[in-house]
Amino acid sequence: VVVQPIIEVADLAAATAFYEAAGFDVDLYDAGYAFVGRANQELLHLTLPEDPSSPSPSPSPSEVYIHTEQVDAWHAESSAVGILVSPIGDQPWGMYEFSVEDPSGNRLRVGRNCGPPCS
Repeated sequence: VVVQPIIEVADLAAATAFYEAAGFDVDLYDAGYAFVGRANQELLHLTLPEDPSSPSPSPSPSEVYIHTEQVDAWHAESSAVGILVSPIGDQPWGMYEFSVEDPSGNRLRVGRNCGPPCS
């Protein structure tokens, strides 16, 4: 089973720039849809709201958890290009993780199992 969430973004160009800067591969499908992946693995999709002409299009922020053994590398890569990331560390729920928000407020949590307790 593979699950690839589809998250709404307010500005596809800004989202594309963010995800590319964070080290993801972004393939545009059309002016309102894109595929986001890394290391030849598609992870999630980006879409504009169905009716972007509504008076106040504001997508509801989503949260996506990406499991990887390379947590430290992903954190370092994002930090190196100036993306604001949370501190990386062990969490009481048994994950070693960090988080980052895209320009539309969608949160990506990147981590791996470590416990509990971690360390």
